[in-house]
Amino acid sequence: MEILKKMFKAIYDGIFVETSKNMRISLYVMFALVFFFLIFAIQILFWGLGYTDMDNNFTWGAWIIGDLGLVALGGGAFTTGFILYIFRVDRLRPIINSTVLIGFMCYLFTFVFLLFDLGQPLRCWFGFAYPNWGKGVYPASMLTEVFFCLSFYFMVLIVELIPTILEHKVLIKNKVVAAIAHYMHLLMWTMAAGGTFLSFFHQGSLGGGMWGALFAKPVWFSHSFFFMAIVAAMAGGTSFMTLCPYIAGKVMGKEVVPMETFQTLTRISGFIFIFLFIFRIYDIYAASTTYAAMSGRAYLDMWGGYYGIWMLVLELLLYIGPLVFLNIKKFRDQEKFMVIGAASGVGAIVISKLSVLLHGFSAPNFPWRGFTAYTPTIQEWSITIGCFATMVLIYMMFAKWFPLFPHLEHHEEHEAHH
Repeated sequence: MEILKKMFKAIYDGIFVETSKNMRISLYVMFALVFFFLIFAIQILFWGLGYTDMDNNFTWGAWIIGDLGLVALGGGAFTTGFILYIFRVDRLRPIINSTVLIGFMCYLFTFVFLLFDLGQPLRCWFGFAYPNWGKGVYPASMLTEVFFCLSFYFMVLIVELIPTILEHKVLIKNKVVAAIAHYMHLLMWTMAAGGTFLSFFHQGSLGGGMWGALFAKPVWFSHSFFFMAIVAAMAGGTSFMTLCPYIAGKVMGKEVVPMETFQTLTRISGFIFIFLFIFRIYDIYAASTTYAAMSGRAYLDMWGGYYGIWMLVLELLLYIGPLVFLNIKKFRDQEKFMVIGAASGVGAIVISKLSVLLHGFSAPNFPWRGFTAYTPTIQEWSITIGCFATMVLIYMMFAKWFPLFPHLEHHEEHEAHH
């Protein structure tokens, strides 16, 4: 019993005492959000989807929005890993551990959101035990595709995360553990290549398979969704991978990643955003000249309702940030403009996913019907925010206990020697 007390005291001191004031405040807020998340998460076992605002018009709500957003932003993990290990851009090495952890959490909580959206989380194993395959190798259900694609890429991310765990200051003292971590790093390029292959197809199938083939709602029928989903994951994901360690450094009051690494990654992100913006403009053009006419209405009539034209305008305005601030060196070299560019890029991707879902479901199937609306309940908000709070907690714990930022580790060792 005394040993357990000492262990919990050591953990408590390491988390709440031996940290900065900003870290402690952040931790208290995150724990409070996670507490409410757990309360409402337990409720779903008894009420299912009954306490949501979803209905026959809005069959998907806040949790699927969280799914699509996390999958898209988590795509920055495969992009960064591929550029580092395949193209040998070594300036990205200080950020790769953080990137892999973020990608791991994005895909982990994509599963969590799916469990809640099923309404019966305890039956989630049905997706693996009774997959809905069509003819040949193609699934007849998008849920089957999501289950298996997520699982394969999630396993790749686990393998990529293992070296960071093995390099803990206690574990790495063991020669066997150190050797395993070393050789896993040498073979990491295979994981980067395989993960990129899996993630490309998953991102594309979510974009092309789920939306491009649907004609039930006029906003969804677009052949460019396949390419936009892949490019959006690469562009928005790399910006997201920049923002997370940047914010962590500000909270910790330390330089966790060198500025040249941030500038390299945001430069790549800004370049990819150019292609994404071109795809988006083409998509709008194609919708206004072809798809709107196929549904028997004018293009602007498709953007009525509560989640209407303002979302499209806001998305296009947010693209200005990465296109200007991340592509022009004069702005990118200034920290505040670099952060604004990355944040607005992430915002553009999030608004795009919101638009596809919220406005897509609100648009009527037929021109003579009106637009509908969906407002998440307090339970949906609590579970959604609680999932993100849990992700922040995990990230903060890793930053505290594991070598998430090699640049910071080397800097502190250098100061200790002097």
